[in-house]
Amino acid sequence: MSDVNNTLDAVQTAAHGLVVDLADVLVRGHLKEHPSLVAYRLGVVTGAVDQVRTVVKAERATGRWPHLAADPAAEHERERAVFAGHHCDCPYCPQAL
Repeated sequence: MSDVNNTLDAVQTAAHGLVVDLADVLVRGHLKEHPSLVAYRLGVVTGAVDQVRTVVKAERATGRWPHLAADPAAEHERERAVFAGHHCDCPYCPQAL
């Protein structure tokens, strides 16, 4: 497996875990897993966010992208609705039936 694939797998795994961690906090008011495990996941996700944010800033600065006609929040809501409508029985899907 390539370094890129390993990185993407690591980020996807950490992001999925972070969603579960957030659910624990929102529903239970506390974590189910050790805070050190959660902190590690946060570091993986934060590193990915920082890396992408750096490229977003750089690409915006080039001026090569046209004005975005769509509303980012509305587009995100459409994507969220598609995701929420997805159902499968894989153990990694938060929409598992």
